Amino acid sequence: MSKSIDLPDCYNYKPPITITPCAPTPNHCLYLSNLDDLMYQRLYFNRIYIFKKSVEVDTLKSSLSRVLVDYYPLAGRLRTSSEDENKLVVDCNGEGVLFAEASMDITAEELLIPCMTQHKSLKKLKCKGNTKKMLDNPLLLIQVRTCESPNTQSFDFKHEMHIANVGV
Repeated sequence: MSKSIDLPDCYNYKPPITITPCAPTPNHCLYLSNLDDLMYQRLYFNRIYIFKKSVEVDTLKSSLSRVLVDYYPLAGRLRTSSEDENKLVVDCNGEGVLFAEASMDITAEELLIPCMTQHKSLKKLKCKGNTKKMLDNPLLLIQVRTCESPNTQSFDFKHEMHIANVGV
């Protein structure tokens, strides 16, 4: 079995920007289910994807802007309902998602070295954002990282999820 390596730091060479839908979207609130209202059950869901072929960052930004027209709730914010402070809503207001660019001094092959346990240095890959405060933050954060390998990118998608702890 191969040995995992300690990952280098991930550098954000540009400040994160907000990507908004490229066309007007419906402006309304979507009420969450009662299970989604459990305050202690909220968390961000992280996924990291690695691609051997890279895409121009401007193409990704414009594609994301177009996708947000159809999936407009992702461009909204989680808020407390104006009618009931214990009820949460997604305010579909088109404020946008957070998009960050970063780089790492590592090759894709090194990044893909298998590791049987979650390595502590994997946290260096994650998007930086205010994940402690769920309300009024973007529901989706995307970080695009370029690696040393030519044409290699990795994407980190962070989406707010609600987990219901339902007993059987």
